[in-house]
Amino acid sequence: MPRKFKPRSRLSGVRDARLIVIASEGAHTEPQYFRALASHYTNSKVKVYPLEREDVTASSPERVIWELDGFIDEYPDLKSDDEFWLVIDVDRWGDAKLAEIAQECHQKGYELAVSNPCFELWLLLHLRPLDEYSQETLNEFLENPRVGRERKRLGMELLNILGEYNKSNLDVDQFLPSVEQAIQRARDLDTRPNDRWPNDLGSRVYLLAEKIIAR
Repeated sequence: MPRKFKPRSRLSGVRDARLIVIASEGAHTEPQYFRALASHYTNSKVKVYPLEREDVTASSPERVIWELDGFIDEYPDLKSDDEFWLVIDVDRWGDAKLAEIAQECHQKGYELAVSNPCFELWLLLHLRPLDEYSQETLNEFLENPRVGRERKRLGMELLNILGEYNKSNLDVDQFLPSVEQAIQRARDLDTRPNDRWPNDLGSRVYLLAEKIIAR
């Protein structure tokens, strides 16, 4: 089956910059966030390329890896310092599946940015340190149950703080001023950085964010 990417700009004219290509499980929130982050932190040394897919329902980790594979097939003139990132969540996949995905990423030289339980935790870290919450609430965040027909616990927390939160139409300006705080908070949570993904509340998206904003 052929890969179907949405039209994107040609790579000509950016090859003095290192590419950071991002494929994410989420079809809307993550691409919006990373595009805005790259625009906000202008960095001539990197060109950030969040992949967008026409089939927004195809979100399995295998499919996301497949998108990165497709980008490499389409652009064979990639450089050795270009980076390829897979951004996925813990909450939909068990340890066995995550271990399988981590192994495949390692074999292919892809970087892995996993959030536990989901990308919304990374967004929350822009707004609040987790030590402001009780252990009971932190347990709720980790479990991230549905609290309504359309939202889970972390999405509801973002809504409560911001007054509005739409993951399909993210207001990134609500988060960009606090990116460096989010990076530090996520780093502080990452007490076992040698593990392949966070086993408690945490997000390795900070590693990717650091690459994007680095001077």
